[in-house]
Amino acid sequence: MVRQVLRGSVACSLGRSSFRRALAVCFAEPIDQQTRMAKAMVADIAHIGLSEELGQRVEAMIGTTIEISTARYDPMYQLGGAFYHPRGGGVAAEPTIIPSSRRFCGASSWKESDILLFPFRMGEKVIGHISVDDPADGRLPTQAILKTLEDMADVAAVALYEATSLQKLGKSHDLFRFLTEKGLTGMMVVEDEQVRYANESAATLLGYELSEFQRLSPWWSFIHPDDRPAVWGVQDSPHRMSDSIRAIRRDGRVIWLALSSQSMRRDGSLAAAIEFYDVTDHVARETELEAKAFRDPLTGLMNRAFFESAIQQEIERSKRYKRPITLLLGDLRRFKAINDALGHQEGDRVLAGVARSMQDVLRDSDWGIRYGGDEFLFVLPETGSGVDVVIARLQRAVEQWSVDNLPKPLSVGVDCGWASWSPDEPRPLQQIIAEADAVLYRSKRNAGVGSGELGAQV
Repeated sequence: MVRQVLRGSVACSLGRSSFRRALAVCFAEPIDQQTRMAKAMVADIAHIGLSEELGQRVEAMIGTTIEISTARYDPMYQLGGAFYHPRGGGVAAEPTIIPSSRRFCGASSWKESDILLFPFRMGEKVIGHISVDDPADGRLPTQAILKTLEDMADVAAVALYEATSLQKLGKSHDLFRFLTEKGLTGMMVVEDEQVRYANESAATLLGYELSEFQRLSPWWSFIHPDDRPAVWGVQDSPHRMSDSIRAIRRDGRVIWLALSSQSMRRDGSLAAAIEFYDVTDHVARETELEAKAFRDPLTGLMNRAFFESAIQQEIERSKRYKRPITLLLGDLRRFKAINDALGHQEGDRVLAGVARSMQDVLRDSDWGIRYGGDEFLFVLPETGSGVDVVIARLQRAVEQWSVDNLPKPLSVGVDCGWASWSPDEPRPLQQIIAEADAVLYRSKRNAGVGSGELGAQV
């Protein structure tokens, strides 16, 4: 469409004047004629009368960005709606302006370096121009010819603006159709909990036929029940939502989706545009790497890095439900003697075995952490009083493991110290750990006193 307008403008300019060459250019975006220098992408070009070599040179500029001087639109060179630059006026070297190639004689005749431009104006902006030269009679144009070409340029400017807008719209529409219909990302539009639009990729990712997928009601039926609250109300949220959620395919397999949504208006009603893609493999790799990063390879317990990463979340949960949380430190007794007698390799076996025995007597909600060396840390959510029962279980488990796995007279035990955090009296985490460590130290000094009798309510 743009090229058709440009071709019409060059043909009209030569048909209504004595000029024999014309070059019309349209920019991808308007430029401000008040700016000294401007960068513009050449959207399209049309020309008549240029040599084959020159024609190829200017057409090579299509799709490229050029820098132009807006001195071409200096008022001192203005003739009505045109701009006349005698002998080039400093703009003859610009790539979208081609001076004449033959010489003209006479004081008042056209000169080979003269430039005559008619800009395609839209208000204060310019979306291109037409440059004419090489008059057959060798004369400067009359006022009547200038006015004719000026009117032609004004009409062409309006036509170019409309053609450019329609062309952009057409390209955008084609791109949208390609991305939605052929893209790898699942896309859907939902309204009133119903699927109003879905592409083939959305159905394929979840194992449905497209017609079947479009009949899902409510639309979030494919979301894992535990993750559905994350997508409820996406139509009402003014902000874009992004999250990783679990989905259940039609065959029952659970997959992970990276899902994002944005509220929108559809026929005056609130709706949401949703896109998603499968990240199951990525989540699996992240989970594996996280497990390796946060798990002690010797004992299988979580490590100190995991504790420091997750403890604040556990404290926030305790605040929310107004339940205490206890940190319990355990230090192996007589472990150095085992290392000295049996060697470090056997010592590692003892550490791993003892760790498993203690983990086995904890609740599923409790964490066992190798805190360092032969020291362990246990996080006991919703535990305040009654810690002595937990300590007794841990000590019995270690003692039984020692009887079953160590040659006499070697044995191993565990000393414990603990401190509780309460939402009624919140204290810094490091203070809780320091208090538990102090209790552990007293426990080791008073080996004859039951560890369960020692502790601190912080």
